[in-house]
Amino acid sequence: MNSFLSRGSIVSVCCLYILFVCQSFTTASQDPKNPGHEQIGTVMGRAVYRDQLRTGKNVTQREELFRLFAQPVKEQYISDRRKSLVPTEKEISYAASFFCRDQQIRRLDDKEKNMIRQQLLTIEKQLRTEQLVSSEKLKLQEQQTELRACLDMPCRTFARFMLDRWKFQRHIYLTYGKGRILWQQAGIEAFDGMYRWLQAREKQGEFSIDDPRLHTEFYAYWTTQKHGAFLTRDQKRIREFLSPDWAHQLPRAEQHFKKLPETKPNQK
Repeated sequence: MNSFLSRGSIVSVCCLYILFVCQSFTTASQDPKNPGHEQIGTVMGRAVYRDQLRTGKNVTQREELFRLFAQPVKEQYISDRRKSLVPTEKEISYAASFFCRDQQIRRLDDKEKNMIRQQLLTIEKQLRTEQLVSSEKLKLQEQQTELRACLDMPCRTFARFMLDRWKFQRHIYLTYGKGRILWQQAGIEAFDGMYRWLQAREKQGEFSIDDPRLHTEFYAYWTTQKHGAFLTRDQKRIREFLSPDWAHQLPRAEQHFKKLPETKPNQK
């Protein structure tokens, strides 16, 4: 594999992959405990309240702000661009066959199968016994189809996990001015592009954070947090990010470097 999955990163990616498998088919409610509590902003036309910010030992305020504001915007953005951002079966199949060459990923995939079978049993029970509206039933059936496909294709879930994140980040990098990339546990992130993308979504009214302190905290990941050597504009690493070995039939990375002039992110 190229260095996109080297330097020991495979262990970190696999750990996040396990977490992804456990959480993929459960959705935390964003409804406030008490709608009368203080409103702190809006997302996709819905009010967001302070008591929706979860607290706990392993929960940070910044992560909660991303969950409440950035994640719904991202999901809608991808949904509106499914043709280019949602992995195709051909892409998933190619990536799965590539990742299955790695014994560590293959072992994780074997363990994951038991979790998938449990998820399928839960969904089948819900479909049989619960009173569901048509949209809820359709969502469960889609999850059921995806889970069954994961059982049939070795390493499918890992491949989908990687492709989902990579296709979005690659799109953001190429569409929002390129710039620096950041090495993260789940893969490379279009660091400057994500900052510009969120600012653009906020400007278009897709989300707003009314509390100035929370607004500052939301963007602190880009404005004040130190990322050290993991944040880079190294051209070799960017080319590896744009065209990893496991991605199927990509245009040459050099073409994308000519697509947009590089711009520097706005600094607050």
